[in-house]
Amino acid sequence: MDKKLLEKYCNNTCTAEELNTVIEWFRGSNGISESKTLLLSIWEDLSDEESNPQTDFDFILDKIHHQVNLDNSKKLLEEADQNLIRYKRRKHFLNILTKAAAILLFPVLTYSLYMSFKYQSTLHNQVFVKQAYNEVFSSVDAITKVVLPDSSRVWLNHSSSLKYPAIFDGDFRTVELTGEGYFEVAHNPKIPFIVNAGKIQIKAVGTTFNIMSYPEEDRIETSLIEGCVELQQTQPNGKLITLSRMKPTELAVFHISNNELNTMTINDDRYFSWKDGKLVFNKEPIGDVVKKLSRWFNVDIHIKDPELLDLTYTATFVHETLPQVMELMALVSPVKFSISDRQETSSGTFTKRKIILSYKNN
Repeated sequence: MDKKLLEKYCNNTCTAEELNTVIEWFRGSNGISESKTLLLSIWEDLSDEESNPQTDFDFILDKIHHQVNLDNSKKLLEEADQNLIRYKRRKHFLNILTKAAAILLFPVLTYSLYMSFKYQSTLHNQVFVKQAYNEVFSSVDAITKVVLPDSSRVWLNHSSSLKYPAIFDGDFRTVELTGEGYFEVAHNPKIPFIVNAGKIQIKAVGTTFNIMSYPEEDRIETSLIEGCVELQQTQPNGKLITLSRMKPTELAVFHISNNELNTMTINDDRYFSWKDGKLVFNKEPIGDVVKKLSRWFNVDIHIKDPELLDLTYTATFVHETLPQVMELMALVSPVKFSISDRQETSSGTFTKRKIILSYKNN
C-alpha cells in the first residue's frame, strides 16, 4: 500500500477511486497489526507538538474496518438488489414468454389438430374410396354385360343387378347378385371370387358358371360350365360351411324353405342359354315356363285353370314376340290365352300387360 495514499485517507482528501483502493487494501490486508504499524507511522509524521501521543489507534483502525464492513454491506445490498431486479426481470420475461408461447402454441395446436383431422379424414376418404361400390341394373327387357375390375365378365339377365367394389382389395373378390347372372371369372387362385346370392354364396377361383337367385323364387340354381365352384353357407353361429363342390355339367338347386340342396347332371344349355338371347325349355312344367316368360317379356301371366299345371313344354324361342310365343303354346297344347293392354296409372306410369291362360275346352 502507498503511504501517501494512506495519508490522503487520514486527511480525508481521497478521491472516490482512491477511497475504494484503500478499502480494498484493508479488506485484503494480511493482518490488523500491519495496518496498525503503517497507520502509526503516518500519524507520527502528521502530528505536531500539540498532538496527543496517546491517540487511540485501535479506535481509528476499528473505524476504518467499520467503514470497510459498511462498504461490503452496501455492495452486498446492491448485488442483492441487482439479483432481485434480475429475478423480477426474469420472472416478468418468463411470464411474457409463457403468454407468448401460449399465443403461439394455440395456432400451432389448432393447426396440429386440423392436420390430424385432415389426415384422419384423408384416411377415411381413402378407405371410403377403397370400399366404394358400383351397382349395375339390367332393365326388364335387356341383357347387360359387365366387366369387373379384375377383368371378369358378367352377363345380367332381365330385371337383375350386380353390386361389386370399385377395386378388389383384400383376400377375396366379392360381389352380390340379385336375379340371374352368367359369370366368366378371371383366374386368380390366390384371391377367390365370391358371389353372394341370398342364402348361399358361390366360391370360385377362375371358372364359368350361371346363378339364378331371384328374390321371389324359393330356390337358388347354380349351373357349372367350366372349372370348379364351392357352394357355401353361413350358419347361425357365424361358421361358414361348404355345402357342395360342383363339377362341370352339374346343376345344384338350393331350396330356401327347407334348406335342402339337390345336385343333378345337365346335358344342354337351357339353364344359361338366355345369355345368347335364347329361351330353351326341355320338358319343363308350365309353371316354370310361365315364370321365365313373365321375366323375359315383363308381363304378368296368370294360370286360370289348375288342369294346365300338369302340362310340360319343350321349345326354343329366339326372336319370337310375346304374341308369337303364346300362339305356339296354344298350337301344341290345349291352351288358350288373352292379352290385356297396358293401363296408365295416376302417377303417369303404365301397368304390365296381363295374360290369362285357360284350358282350351273350358
